[in-house]
Amino acid sequence: MPGDSLTVLNARQAAGCDIIAMWSTNQVAGFTQLAFPSGHDTTRGYRAGASIGINPAMLPLGQTIAVTPQELLSITIAGSNVAADVENMSMLLWYGDFPGIDARLITSSQLESRIEKYTTIETSIVSAAGPGYSGEVTITTSSDLLMANRDYAIMGISSRTACHALTVRGPDLGNVRLGCPGVLRQELTSQWFVMLSRAIGKPMIPVFSSGNKSQTLVGVATDENAGTFLTTLYLALLKK
Repeated sequence: MPGDSLTVLNARQAAGCDIIAMWSTNQVAGFTQLAFPSGHDTTRGYRAGASIGINPAMLPLGQTIAVTPQELLSITIAGSNVAADVENMSMLLWYGDFPGIDARLITSSQLESRIEKYTTIETSIVSAAGPGYSGEVTITTSSDLLMANRDYAIMGISSRTACHALTVRGPDLGNVRLGCPGVLRQELTSQWFVMLSRAIGKPMIPVFSSGNKSQTLVGVATDENAGTFLTTLYLALLKK
């Protein structure tokens, strides 16, 4: 997405540095291609076909692509050639050890052992015309019923209207964006982070403190069309 760098950040390679999810939004059928120096080859690399709409699994669930810190990723998107049409592609990168960034992440088994209660937060986001991230609001803009000074795990995020991506960021997450496809498939998006953690076996479920709710933001990424998106965050209150 515009505003993101295609250079892999300088994490510690020994702890793992992997692409864990890829998705695209196409207005006509096409493909998304990823190539980089340490990959299979730099000519075509990894290419996946993309149908019209949001394609949440350009990378099969549970599979990861290892990348090397500081290498440049080359992305090619084939789709619409109509003037002003925008095609989007996003990736989630997981860093096992990133000096200076300390996101709070837990595994699916840790989540299951610590769940006390479930709740949700609904938030209305008004986006600008894309491409890009826009419309960020605090997670409690529309409803502020979180228990004081408690930890919550974010299991997933969904929207009532399709968009390319839904994002969350805040101090507990290292102030980096964690994304979820904006596809209208609630069985996937409501458990997006849990599903990734369970499939890959690593801590990938974000946790935030309600004490940081005013700095924890949810946003969207869209194509060339602006819109209003009513989002739902699926939360688990964690035992103290």
